[in-house]
Amino acid sequence: MMIGKIAVFAAVMLMAAPAAADPVGVRAKGGQPEYLFLEKVPRAEAKATAEKLANAVIAGRLIIFAYSKKLTDPELGDKGFTGEFFEKQWRSTLEGEMLDATPNQKRIMEKLFWAGRQVIDNNQDRLNVKGVAWKHFLPAKWEREMGQVFNSRTGIIIKQPGRTYRSPVNVPDDLERSTLQYFVDAGHGESKPRTAFATMGKQDVYRHMEPIRLMPPCMGCHGKPKGEPDMLGFEKDGLEPGDVIGLMSVTIGVSD
Repeated sequence: MMIGKIAVFAAVMLMAAPAAADPVGVRAKGGQPEYLFLEKVPRAEAKATAEKLANAVIAGRLIIFAYSKKLTDPELGDKGFTGEFFEKQWRSTLEGEMLDATPNQKRIMEKLFWAGRQVIDNNQDRLNVKGVAWKHFLPAKWEREMGQVFNSRTGIIIKQPGRTYRSPVNVPDDLERSTLQYFVDAGHGESKPRTAFATMGKQDVYRHMEPIRLMPPCMGCHGKPKGEPDMLGFEKDGLEPGDVIGLMSVTIGVSD
């Protein structure tokens, strides 16, 4: 009799116990990312188009690096680093890339130039504030914001997945993660882009991934000693100049 009462009591308690709460702040289950490639290129043009885009973004990053001393001068207000100024220099460095560009590539590159210029113009208040040296404007920030603006007009994905990413925009997908590991394991001697035709959703795409290697100006955040907080509060990576810190990743929709 007592055993029966205990069993009934246990059953009642189980029924009354609240169900385990679902975790919050996590990715929704199922579904698939939103991919709408407004710009597509023929399969035969995919490789060259991705290379031109990657080279252009790298060139834009280097221009911002070249002006970093001026951009971080707290004594200067208006630095004259406008979108128009930036675009003029950017186009000049890419004249060779445009000589053999197809009509498709020229149209896409024009949208890239527009996006890059927009980001510089959008950050004028930040760049020209006086009395502040560190303005949280790095080549990586320009590339991240430019990639989002460019994606909104084209659907083409340009991102910089990080070895240890600092922005959720740069979370590597499975292919990017394995490619990052490949370049890290290969050391300094391997920089040839890794490419593949693949699918995203129902769209055929071409993927281009090449390593981003650390330059001396990057060492304040990514160098040694490993684990020490950098100027942004992130832990330093303990890396050396030339080490892989991320990828230049370009994904283009193909039309055939």
